[in-house]
Amino acid sequence: TDALVTMVENHFRHLPVTDDNGAVVGVLDIAKCLNDAITKLEKQKDKSSSAAEDAVKQMASLQGAGGAQAAALQQLLGPLLSQAFGGQSSPTLRTILAGKLSTIASPGTNLQEVGSMMAEARKAALVVDNGKLIGIFGFKDMMSRAIAKELPLELTSVSSVMTPNPESVSPDTTVLEALQIMHDNRFLTLPVCEDNGRVLGVVDVMDCVYASGGADGWRSIFASAME
Repeated sequence: TDALVTMVENHFRHLPVTDDNGAVVGVLDIAKCLNDAITKLEKQKDKSSSAAEDAVKQMASLQGAGGAQAAALQQLLGPLLSQAFGGQSSPTLRTILAGKLSTIASPGTNLQEVGSMMAEARKAALVVDNGKLIGIFGFKDMMSRAIAKELPLELTSVSSVMTPNPESVSPDTTVLEALQIMHDNRFLTLPVCEDNGRVLGVVDVMDCVYASGGADGWRSIFASAME
């Protein structure tokens, strides 16, 4: 739990784990830890009705859903945001994207330019053609599809190595809903688009972690999942 809170407090995506001799024995990935925590808390709900209330309350700051599921969760979780995150309401993705650097590229942009843009913003690139989102290109894609294959970055267009037709969400999606979507689909990033298709930007797991509460709230979540 302390290690995970350290990652939240210091904005670490990964944290090396060493033994008493200083040898690295593994690496913690906060995205995987979040997925595991949510999954364990969800399983706790099934043990009993009272256990369900407790588990869902601990999940309130992570859960988001649509329709009847959201209404049912909200009835159980009413006080949860107050309990876990000091009464903070969940901001929307529109809020957390405000003022962020854009990482939008055209299909013909070469990987050298795209990589520089991604490095500056520390975000995946969204490939947009005529105002429409047609692909996404992340750091893992850069390593596995370009660097590992020794492609000439200045001569390779991003459209040739991107992931086409990614799913996107509305900017009015809350941070908690975004976390749930990423958990359910094992996504690390989510493109954000208006209803008319206009691309606003991209958020990742860490954006949502930072926007959804302080370290004490996350300590509560992680500790409950490990019980």
